Amino acid sequence: MTPHRPPGDGPHGSPSAQASWRYHAGTPLNLLITLVCIVAIVGIWLATLQRIAFEREQAVAAAMQSNTNLAIAFEQQVFRTLKAAEQVAAFVREQYRQQGSGIDLRQWVEQRVIREAMFTIISVVNEAGDIVSSSQETGRVNYADREFFQAQHEGSGDALFVSEPVLGRVSGRWQIPMSLRISRPDGGFGGVVVMSVDPSNFTDFYRQADLGGQGLLELTGFDGIVRGRKIGSQHSFGLDARRLDWFQRRATAPEGEFVEWGDATDGVARIISYRSMAGYPLMVTVGTAYADELGPVLQRRSGYLAMAGGATAALLVFAALLMLVLARQRAVADALQVSEALFRATFHQAAMGIAHIAPDGRILGANDKFCRMLGYSSDELRARTVFELSDRDHRDQARQFLMHRLSAHSPVSSPEIEKPYRRRDGSVLWVCEALGVVKDPQGRPDFLVAVTQDITARKDLEARLSHDALHDALTGLPNRVMFQDRLAQALVSARRHERLTAVLFIDLDGFKAVNDSRGHAAGDALLQQVARRLADCIRAEDTVSRIGGDEFGIVLATVAKEEDCEVVASNIIDALSMPFDLDGVPVHISASVGAALFPVHGNDMAALVAHADTAMYSAKNAGKNRFSWEALHNGR
Repeated sequence: MTPHRPPGDGPHGSPSAQASWRYHAGTPLNLLITLVCIVAIVGIWLATLQRIAFEREQAVAAAMQSNTNLAIAFEQQVFRTLKAAEQVAAFVREQYRQQGSGIDLRQWVEQRVIREAMFTIISVVNEAGDIVSSSQETGRVNYADREFFQAQHEGSGDALFVSEPVLGRVSGRWQIPMSLRISRPDGGFGGVVVMSVDPSNFTDFYRQADLGGQGLLELTGFDGIVRGRKIGSQHSFGLDARRLDWFQRRATAPEGEFVEWGDATDGVARIISYRSMAGYPLMVTVGTAYADELGPVLQRRSGYLAMAGGATAALLVFAALLMLVLARQRAVADALQVSEALFRATFHQAAMGIAHIAPDGRILGANDKFCRMLGYSSDELRARTVFELSDRDHRDQARQFLMHRLSAHSPVSSPEIEKPYRRRDGSVLWVCEALGVVKDPQGRPDFLVAVTQDITARKDLEARLSHDALHDALTGLPNRVMFQDRLAQALVSARRHERLTAVLFIDLDGFKAVNDSRGHAAGDALLQQVARRLADCIRAEDTVSRIGGDEFGIVLATVAKEEDCEVVASNIIDALSMPFDLDGVPVHISASVGAALFPVHGNDMAALVAHADTAMYSAKNAGKNRFSWEALHNGR
C-alpha cells in the first residue's frame, strides 16, 4: 500500500524516501533502545546479585555479632560456676585445715552452710586418695587413680582443675569432677577437695538463649574433650573435639567467629562464635543454624530473582519496571527496618543488663534491664560514664580493667570483673560484668559490650558465710576460733611492745537450773542477754567470745597493771548479778571469773588459757560469784 503523501510535499514525500527516513531514524532509536535494555538488564541483575550478597553478608554479620554476645554471656555463666566452685572448695579446705578429719560436710549441707545446689557431691580426699569426709554416704572409696587427684598430686599450684566427665563411683552417674589441692604446711601434697557437677548444668544456658532447633552450645577443655554439648534438645559430653574447626582455630586465635559447614559435626552448617576462657583451660562455643539465620534472606532472594526476570521480560514497559524496582526497594527498606526493630526488641528484652560503652568510658546505649538495675533512664545513662556510676572506692579498678580489655598487647585475661555500682537512690549494686571488645574493619577497638548480672545476693551470702565461720550462731559473739586468733594477735603485740595482756574465763552460776526448769528457749534468751552485758563491760579493742555452753572468754588486748583486770572482772560480776528478764519473769544468776596475765602466768596461748580456765574453777569451788587469779593445783 502506498503511503499517503500530503499535498505540496517535496521529493522526500515519495514512498521510497519515507521508507528510507523510517529506516535511518528507527535504526539508531532501536540501537538506543537495545543499548538501554542491555544496560538496564545488566544493571538490574548486578543490583539484584549485589543486594542478595549484601543481605547475606549483613545477616551473617548480625548472626555473628549476636552469637558473640551470647558467647560472652555463656562464658560469664561458666566463669561464675567455676568461681563458685573455687570459693566453696577453698572454704571447705580451710575448715579441714582447722578441724582435720572431724569435718562434717553432710551436716554443713543439712544446715545449709553450703547451699550451692549444683554441686551434687563434695568430698575431702587425703593424700592416699581415701575420702575423709563427704556430703553424701560414700562407703570405702579411693580416688588415687582419678585424673583430678593425679593432676593435683603432680602439680604444686592452687588452681581449680576441671576434669573430663567420668562415671561417678558414689553417685553412679556421669559427672564432671572439679578439684582444689590441699597443701601441708611444708608445701607437700595433703589431698584434695573435690566436687562434682552434672554436665548438663554447663549447658542450661541454652534455655536462656534462642538458638533455634539446631543451635549448638558447647564447653570444651583445651585437652580436646567436650565437658558439655547441647544441640537442640540433645545433651552429650566426653566427645573428642580436636578435629572440629573451632578447636583447631583456637590454637592461633583465642576467640573468633566463622561459618562452619557441618563437615565435622552433624552435617548442619552453622554460624559459630567461640571464646577461650580466661584463667581456665576451657573454651565456649555458640552456634546457630545457617539455614535458620539466612531463612529470611533466602526468601527475599527468590523474590529478587523473580523481580529481575519479570523486569527483563517487561523492558518495553520501562516506566512500570522502574516503579516496580522502586516499590521493591521500599519493601527491602521495610524489611531492614523490621530486622532493626527485631534487634532492638531482643536487645531491650534480654534477661541481663547490656550496655555499649565507648573506649573512653562513655555510655553509648543501654537496654531496659541495665536501666532498671541502676534506676536511671536511657538518656541519663548516655550523659554519664561507667566510672561515674561506679562506687568511689572501685573507680580506678574499673578504669584499669577497661583499659586492659582495650589493650591489643595484653595477654588473655579474665573477661569479667566483680564490682559495685551506685544506684540512683544511693544503694550499692554488686555486679559481675563481662566486657567484650567490638573492633572496626581495621581491627581497632570501636566500642565495648558490657554484659552485667546482679550478684548482690551472692555477695551477701559470702559475707554471711565469712561471718558464720567466725561467730557464734546464737549470741553473735566471736566463737572459739576467732577468740584464739585474737588472743594470738594480742600476744604478738604484747611481746613486741613488752606490755601486759590478760585472758578471762567466765562460767555462769545457776544457768543449768534456769535451762532445766524453763526450757532451752529461755536458756538461749538468757545467753543472748548475758552476751550483750559482757560486750558492754569491755573496750572496743578487747574481745568477748562464747567458748561453748555457758562459758565465755575475754581477751584484754592491753593491761597497764593487774588491778585493771580485777576491775573488769568486778564489773562483769556486778553486771551479771543484776536480774534478767525472761518473758516478764526476773531470773538471777551469777558468774565465776578466772584470769591469767601474760607473761606472769604463762608465755603462750595454751598456758594462759589453761591457767584462766582452772582459775575460773577455783573461783567456782570457793563459793561462786567471785573472781580468782589462783589456779587449782589438782586441775578440773
